[in-house]
Amino acid sequence: MYDILIVDDDLFALALLEEQLKSYGDFFTPVYASNGREAIEILGQEDIALLVTDLIMPGEISGWDLIDYIENFHPHIPVVVITGCTDREKIETLRKRVRHILLKPIKVRQLVKIVTNILNEDITSGSLKGISVGAFLQLLEIDGRTCLLEVGNSPKNKGLLYINRGRLYDAEYGELREQEAARRIIAMDNVRFQIKALPKVEIRRRIKSDLMSIIMEAMQLKDDEAAGVQAADMEPSQNDIVIDPDADSDLDETEESLLPPDNSDELVLEAEAEQMETEDAAVSPARQIEQDRNDMNITTLENMFISLRCIKGYKNAALMNFSGEILISDATEADSELENIGPVFNDLLRSAEEAADKVGLESCLELVLRTRGGVVVMCCSGADSPVHFHLIALLDKDGNQALTKMQLAKLVPMIMKELE
Repeated sequence: MYDILIVDDDLFALALLEEQLKSYGDFFTPVYASNGREAIEILGQEDIALLVTDLIMPGEISGWDLIDYIENFHPHIPVVVITGCTDREKIETLRKRVRHILLKPIKVRQLVKIVTNILNEDITSGSLKGISVGAFLQLLEIDGRTCLLEVGNSPKNKGLLYINRGRLYDAEYGELREQEAARRIIAMDNVRFQIKALPKVEIRRRIKSDLMSIIMEAMQLKDDEAAGVQAADMEPSQNDIVIDPDADSDLDETEESLLPPDNSDELVLEAEAEQMETEDAAVSPARQIEQDRNDMNITTLENMFISLRCIKGYKNAALMNFSGEILISDATEADSELENIGPVFNDLLRSAEEAADKVGLESCLELVLRTRGGVVVMCCSGADSPVHFHLIALLDKDGNQALTKMQLAKLVPMIMKELE
């Protein structure tokens, strides 16, 4: 049973589709959304096999934006468009990006036929198990195969590998993307492969390393994790008896058992811990953000920003503290001026926060500035955050503002968790 997502702002049309599609429930289950934002939330929570969407919808995320989102973050999901648009130029451009276009008014039986044909074509292309991921990828490389490879050892633990003419182009595994995702997938054991057709959209090559290098990294990852488990198993527990053969003692075993336990070291450690807790309670906000900068996992946060690079028109982004100091930055251009202009835009967001609070609108959570040459999107961690920080992203004039705002909003709780 496969879930398909149907998106339309016409609630009457959705209700009609829901009623008419009930008789086709043996093959797929429809999931419904009335706007683009709701659709994106569902895509993040459900395993959607196919998307059916209208183009013109109210709100900040139209059908066009939804197609952009699919291309950037779920390119394995085929898209069927339902539209009343009669502009031939737009329709021809759209045909290159989606699997099928249906002009309104539509017939439900026609929609069902298209959906079932696409699902049959993509999902039943073949499956295989009993071979390692690395070995199977090498076979695909030799064969020059083009496909979408689903790899998993359970319904909740699976990833996607995008193969084009035998080369590994991209990968997805949970929140991970690109090479890190590929390493994790290749390191999996006892997997089943599902071979699917690549979607109609062009797949960007985001993995530049050769396949053998990634396989070697995956094997090293597996060895490191296995060594970590083994080391943990070897650590003595509180009930284990550790004998130091070099220790000098005139007491026999009976006399030693009568002595009270020596817990002086534990008392010292407890006193030091209490002192550290007292010092932490008095830490100023300025010192706290500096501590957070030193303690946070820089690599993890940098990887978070990589997800923004998929957005149309993205140029650069940064994580800043309340005073405008840039803690982490990401740029597609080496000569980015974000270090210089970031604090200036940061002051604008601070001013907007203070102004909103003064007039009773509570804290300003985001701010968008549109110029002739581009778009600036900013958001903050919120008044309830233990450490106040700002995020800023710069786009060119054609950049996808709606998706940028959503992705920055998703980064906020992830960064808060990393700073805790």
